[in-house]
Amino acid sequence: MKFFYDKELFHRYYKEILKNICLLLMISSLSVIAPLILRNAIDITLKDGFHTGKILIYLIVLTILYAIKFLYNRFRFWFTEKFKNEETRNLYQKIFHVSYNKINEMEPSYIAERVNHTVSTIFNLYCTSLTGIFVSAITVIVVLCMVTKINMELAILYFLQIPLQYFGFQKLLNGEKSRLSQYSYELQNISAKNNKNMKAVISDVNSIKQNCDKEGILSFISKSIGNITKMERKANSYAMDICTILEYISLLLKNSCFLYITYLFITGKAFIGDMIYLNLINDIYYTSIGEVINIQINLRDLHGAVRFVSEEIEANYEEDGNIVPGKIENISGEIKNIGYGDTKLITEGHFSFQKGDRIALTGDSGSGKSTFVKMLTKFLHCEGIKINGFDLKMIENRALRNKIFYLAQNSYLLPFSIKENITLGNTVPEKKWKQLLKMEFMQKFLKSEQGLDMTVYENGANLSGGDKQKIMLGRIFLQDPDVIILDESFNAIDEKSGEDIITEILAMYADRIIIIISHSERYLKHCNKRVIIKNKKLMVQ
Repeated sequence: MKFFYDKELFHRYYKEILKNICLLLMISSLSVIAPLILRNAIDITLKDGFHTGKILIYLIVLTILYAIKFLYNRFRFWFTEKFKNEETRNLYQKIFHVSYNKINEMEPSYIAERVNHTVSTIFNLYCTSLTGIFVSAITVIVVLCMVTKINMELAILYFLQIPLQYFGFQKLLNGEKSRLSQYSYELQNISAKNNKNMKAVISDVNSIKQNCDKEGILSFISKSIGNITKMERKANSYAMDICTILEYISLLLKNSCFLYITYLFITGKAFIGDMIYLNLINDIYYTSIGEVINIQINLRDLHGAVRFVSEEIEANYEEDGNIVPGKIENISGEIKNIGYGDTKLITEGHFSFQKGDRIALTGDSGSGKSTFVKMLTKFLHCEGIKINGFDLKMIENRALRNKIFYLAQNSYLLPFSIKENITLGNTVPEKKWKQLLKMEFMQKFLKSEQGLDMTVYENGANLSGGDKQKIMLGRIFLQDPDVIILDESFNAIDEKSGEDIITEILAMYADRIIIIISHSERYLKHCNKRVIIKNKKLMVQ
């Protein structure tokens, strides 16, 4: 399978990249022209005396040069903001299509670290360094043409710097560019994983306060930061060794040109204006060569970033269907050998749920209850399940999940307002929103001092278990699903609050399919159908 994320980027941002190149070309051109005008002014001054007009032209060109640099800086900061905003969103959109198991395997904090690093790396190299190479190459050509007019031998010496530095670079690497890329990929991977681990440690506030005077938790932090710094030393020292040797070679070649320019002046083969001009453009020329050659080292980071997108994200997309079902009337299936790898939780089972059914799903802990309901939403793959007579794998994922609401035991909350947690940032019709505000379970929020504008702390630390479930109930109401799955959803709250909420759900959605997983008979008594998983068999009682 081939992936073309880098080509996607060019297609999305080619206009901005072309503008970037144009501005850099203007800067590069004026940087070469300004010394040429100064050289001409000096030559005229030596012959005919001080020439105000030429000096004025030089100052004007210099002013235009820095005005364009000012414009370029504004453009670059604008482009940086646009690129990072859009690409972060695009990468997360890709991640949302990754399979359920792969997201859990990578872990959310790791994903966030890698996305942030990937976007920054790709922008810095793909949209800055690579466009700079194009301009630098043109600058090198222009400078060579200008030097040719002054002295052919010097032009040849300038030209020889390119193959000498390039092949010196290749010889120095000795075919180990792949090692640079591999080191970069490993560094990005290790940094993301260990930063994720440190965030996980600090997020458990209860454990931190309980053990703040002990070395145990700090040892986790030390181990994680040690893993990062060790890999940073390994990767950066290797790259820096190469850069230092290249810098030494470049300096030798650059000084040889300075000596030859001095020789030309002493022997009368170049005038003082030529010498000043050559000295001014020498830095421009060698900087341009360095950018063209050193990009091969910098590309190690770009390769690692693109590799993350292609190998860890795009290669793990979940399968999707193309059928958009109408209102879900029934769910049925005959399933076999459900589980993880070699571990089989359910060896066989059959079921049929109809609109209006309230199903109690029971079984021992670890028997496969959550696994079964996650298959209904296509979080996990399964053969043999049908919805409205259509094979589950043929149904479009987005359409299916809009019609099935899965409420897990640990419902996620966002560090935003209560309203934003209920709407999840989506636009809600005003009529629907007013209906929600009239619901009994919403009144506690409305009567509080901050109301629905109250900010929810990370993991809902400033909310009770019942308040968290009320937010989930609000989400259910706004989504208005055909199937509601309550997976141990009331374990974190008292039975009275759980009873009130489940009564509210059953009253609002009496004509829907509702599946309840619970060990409490208080909740299961409302069901008209029971499904049990026992001895690795799923049976309807």
